[in-house]
Amino acid sequence: MTDISYSFSVTEPGTSAPVERFAFTDCELVRINSDMCLVINRLNGKQGIIAPHVVEALTYCSRFKTIDEHAVDLARTRPELKGNSEAAKAALTTLDKSGLLMRASEIAARLKPVEKQEVAPTRVFIITCDRPAAVERLLESMLEVGTLASHEGFYLIDDSRNPENQAKNAALVESFSIRAAKTMQYIGPQQQQALLQGLIGALPEHEAGIRFLIDAEQWPRYASYGRSRTLALLYSVGYRAIVLDDDILCQGLKPVIEETGVAFGAGTRQAAYFPSDEIMMQLRQPTDFDALSGHASLLGQPLGYAINQLNQGPLNPDVLADTNAMLVSVLKPEGKVLITQCGSWGDPGTANSHSVLGIDPDSLDRLLAAPKGIAETLADRRMWLGNTRPGVLKLATMSQMTGIDNSVLLPPYFPVFRGEDLLFGAMVETMHHDGAAVEYDWCVPHLPLEKRKTSLRDPIAAKGGIGSYAGYLIDQLDYHDSANPEIRLRTIAWDLRRIAGRSDDDLIVDYKKSVAEALGQQLGQIASQQKRSTDVSSQNWHQYLDRAKGEVEAALAREHYPSELDELPEGTTNAEVINEFRDMADGFAAGLEAWPAMRDVAANLNHH
Repeated sequence: MTDISYSFSVTEPGTSAPVERFAFTDCELVRINSDMCLVINRLNGKQGIIAPHVVEALTYCSRFKTIDEHAVDLARTRPELKGNSEAAKAALTTLDKSGLLMRASEIAARLKPVEKQEVAPTRVFIITCDRPAAVERLLESMLEVGTLASHEGFYLIDDSRNPENQAKNAALVESFSIRAAKTMQYIGPQQQQALLQGLIGALPEHEAGIRFLIDAEQWPRYASYGRSRTLALLYSVGYRAIVLDDDILCQGLKPVIEETGVAFGAGTRQAAYFPSDEIMMQLRQPTDFDALSGHASLLGQPLGYAINQLNQGPLNPDVLADTNAMLVSVLKPEGKVLITQCGSWGDPGTANSHSVLGIDPDSLDRLLAAPKGIAETLADRRMWLGNTRPGVLKLATMSQMTGIDNSVLLPPYFPVFRGEDLLFGAMVETMHHDGAAVEYDWCVPHLPLEKRKTSLRDPIAAKGGIGSYAGYLIDQLDYHDSANPEIRLRTIAWDLRRIAGRSDDDLIVDYKKSVAEALGQQLGQIASQQKRSTDVSSQNWHQYLDRAKGEVEAALAREHYPSELDELPEGTTNAEVINEFRDMADGFAAGLEAWPAMRDVAANLNHH
């Protein structure tokens, strides 16, 4: 294959000598007066008095670069320097000698390899809702996996609303158990009700919180994606869980583009586009391991061990070039890999086509070269979306196959609405400061049987939702606070009750603020794309970006109210939304308060 849209390639790193890189991060800034600011480096305790305008400039030096690179950036963007990069270089050199800059070499040395540890056994879960045909296809692919016996147990969590589909799924599980090396348990309405009653019987004081999290009768109007995932957590207390969406195949596939080494953050995620199902399936290259074993390989292991494995050796400081310094500064070699993710081959799993606003330059080149054009190619939802090399993340999301180290206290999922994965990742990060997620560079086939329709013609401007609260949690995060997971969980519950107690007017303003912040982030994405696209010849792409900018700016100029949220019945008033929000905030807080005890009881129930 020679077409850049579909060809496989491997990129090797350069072999030049390591170059020291620096960043300014994790410093306390104390404004003394208009001429002086005290800067205290939290990592080494060093401090110094710096002019406020210099401190402001330093906040733009948050990624690891050489002093020369930082100096050029500052000379170009800071008017007081008048293009004088030498002055910027001299100031940065002085700051480094004073110990106020972070060095990439120090971070690389700290993230040293550590020994592999014994980890909890794995349990495998399939999450489904009224899609028995997809379940059957997935189970058939699992029968081809030769390592099923290495996992402690298999479960199908059935959230189907149609009794016929429930019966079909139960029969499929029974058939799989006869043919496979391991028995699979069917967790349908009866089994879920038994767990619910067992928890309430043991914890009557927490009945409201228990019902909020896992009682299906609480959510007749909404798709309860998070409820099913919370059930998987309750059936895997003390284990590592690997959770599969029902519309995937249990196969590991190599990425279209492979790079050696390890990345920090999601900066190596790319996309490639396929013109037909036939070509997409022909280009699959299987990994030499199965997907379940792939997830289990690093899940629960110390981060120092994981980085050494992913990087195929100790970390070279050059790997940290242009990396967010705050992200890596909080990583510790003894921290655990709490979540593992992988890429997608087929449907990307994105909510709409406008995720293209965050596309990287290489993927954009492939999209613009696609024979069907931008709009139709994205509407086809036929692509590879994944990492070119494995990455270490601080904020996990969710993939169609996700590993979760449930041998430690993790939070439950919010039971309904999209975005439950973002909130779960934010809560995990809030509870486990030393934890991290690994996003593997391989992927799994994600092939929904139903055609998912998204279009570039869909509205672009962001709205509020669960993701707004996830962003709020991350904004509030202080890595120097207590890292006790149970204390942090109680803190989240307390804060939810505090928010629920705000007045109607305050909550409406809070909603307006969250929408404005989301729209501002979109404008930033659009501006970045327009800046990078000056040499792009595609008029369709420029027209799309212009339209996106216009829609988002128009949305910023409008007033927004909670009644505009998706998934609400037509005619819902702001007062009704606010009342339901309060009920949900209080209900989720009650669930979080009950959660540690629920886990203990569930672990006992599952062993009997």
